[in-house]
Amino acid sequence: MTGPRRDQFRASRAWLRHCLADRLGEAPSRIPLQAPPGQPPRMASGWGYVSLSHTRDALLLAWSEQPIGVDLERNDRHFDAASLAQRFYCDPDRRALQSLRGQVLRREVLRQWLAKEAAIKWQGGSLASDLSCWSCAGEDLTAIHLSRRVQVPIHRYIWQNWWMAVAVHGHRAGHHPILCLI
Repeated sequence: MTGPRRDQFRASRAWLRHCLADRLGEAPSRIPLQAPPGQPPRMASGWGYVSLSHTRDALLLAWSEQPIGVDLERNDRHFDAASLAQRFYCDPDRRALQSLRGQVLRREVLRQWLAKEAAIKWQGGSLASDLSCWSCAGEDLTAIHLSRRVQVPIHRYIWQNWWMAVAVHGHRAGHHPILCLI
């Protein structure tokens, strides 16, 4: 890992450690965070669960006593929504997108992507093997893994140009993700 990517990795892990220290009432050096490059950050057993997502200009952190997954994307991000959905989405989700065009399609594909990635992080899975298995079609606020038959509630947030999704059971009102602009 070199250059800006390395700097982003170091900054995100330092910020994660300091936020957790503040939340858990411990010194940053005492937080049992395991965060090697190329792997999702994890807490030692008994310390809860963390999830981290970043864009080029923001970081999103979530901590919970239960497994949790988060994703963060800019809502002004440009991409080929139809191609992305055709290549990576499951049949029920592609069918739900069939009649959509333009910006409506782009927003819905992005909304589903956020939910899918948060669910994959919650599950401890990988984009490569699980992306096409999660269904997030419709207004239902639940993601369903079609082959494992597990589901998780998805909580969505919008702040300025960022859209966020949080996958967690037992989410309580008043607990919100932490967004850090970089």
